[in-house]
Amino acid sequence: MAVALECRNLFFSHGNTPVLKGISLAMKSSTFTAILGRNGSGKTTLLHCLNGIRKANSGTVHIKGTNIQTLSRKQVAQHISLVIQENPEVFPFTVLDVVVMGRAPFLGATQVPGTRDYKLAKQALETLDVAHLAEVNFNRISGGERQMALLACALVQTSDIMLLDEPTNHLDFKNQYLLLNKIKQLCRQSNTAVVAAMHDPNMAMLFADEVILLKKGVIFGTGPVRKVMTKANMDQLYETDTTALPFVRDGHFFIPTDVIETIG
Repeated sequence: MAVALECRNLFFSHGNTPVLKGISLAMKSSTFTAILGRNGSGKTTLLHCLNGIRKANSGTVHIKGTNIQTLSRKQVAQHISLVIQENPEVFPFTVLDVVVMGRAPFLGATQVPGTRDYKLAKQALETLDVAHLAEVNFNRISGGERQMALLACALVQTSDIMLLDEPTNHLDFKNQYLLLNKIKQLCRQSNTAVVAAMHDPNMAMLFADEVILLKKGVIFGTGPVRKVMTKANMDQLYETDTTALPFVRDGHFFIPTDVIETIG
C-alpha cells in the first residue's frame, strides 16, 4: 500500500517545553492507524502537526510525497480532513449546512455550494446513518450526533487522509462501535488513510490495523496492532500492570490488574 502521510524527525515545543521529540512515521492508504498514549503524551499535537495547523520546530511532513510546507492551506485541506474532539456550537445552521461546509476547500472565494456539494453532503450523512438529522439545528442535537455530523463534514471534504482526535468522545456504547466500524469500512472501500488518537487500547485492538505508541513525545512502538500491543508494551505505555485477556483473531483486551483483583 502507498504511503499517504509521512513525517520525518518532527520536533515541536510549547515555549521551552518539548512535546514531540524526533517523530518519524509513515501512514498508508487503506489503513486505520491508532495513536495510543496517556493524557499529555502529545497525541493531539501530533495530529495538528500532521495537518499543518501547528508548525513543527524542525522536521518535515509529506502528503503523498509532497512537503506540506509547499502547499497552501486550501491544498492541504483538499487532502487532509481533521475531526477535533470538542463539539463546538455554531451559528444556527442545519446539520446539512454544517456538513456541506466541508466542501469549502473546493470552492472559490466568492463561490457558494451548489447542487453537487449538497448531494455529496447528503450522501455522507447517509453513509453514517444520520440522514434523518439533515434539517435539524446543529446546536440542538446531542454531543454524539454532533460527532457524527462533524465526521460527515470530514468525509465530504476528502477521503484521502482523515485525522481523528478521540472520535468516540460523546458517543454512547452502541455508537462507539458503529462509528469505528464505519471508519474501518471507509479505509477499505475508499482507500482512506485514517489516523486516530484514541484513549481506549481495546478499541484500537478491535478496529485498527496499525498502532503508534506515544509516550512523553517519543515513539517506542509502531506496527501491526497484534505485534505491537503486547502486555509488556501496554505496561510501559500506561505505567501500570495490565492483564491481557484473550480475544478474537489472536488479539487481547487489556485491563489494569489491580482493577481485576478489586472486583474479584
